[in-house]
Amino acid sequence: MQHPIIEAPLTPELQEAIDKGFSQHAVATVGFDGFTTKPVAFEVWEGAERIGVCVVQVFWGSLYIKYLIVNEQYRGQGIASRLVEHALAYGKAKGCTFASVATMSFQAPLFYQKLGFRIELKRAGFATGAACYYLRKDW
Repeated sequence: MQHPIIEAPLTPELQEAIDKGFSQHAVATVGFDGFTTKPVAFEVWEGAERIGVCVVQVFWGSLYIKYLIVNEQYRGQGIASRLVEHALAYGKAKGCTFASVATMSFQAPLFYQKLGFRIELKRAGFATGAACYYLRKDW
């Protein structure tokens, strides 16, 4: 019997089932589930306006920076650097041995390098000639 393939949105319930499957496989295979924490957001506010956010996740003993954004009118004021430094301190406190991030060539590879990240991989070939940089910072 051939099972049908359907397209569906990634609902919270489906994400939970996927996470559970990965967790069970990891524990059965290596005796450790390195993907147990949920993402955490660090935010900066100006009054009632969120002006910056950094979302990270502890992943297999490392800190992965999932998202970093600062509203355009607040850029250049050190907010992003403060958010990343706060996230790195969080990772260290959680026992992480390094941090990693993926960013597109038109986004922030130079920004992360200024914070001490080094490029591990540059993957070219994306639309409009863009490349994706994979960076890492050890401590």
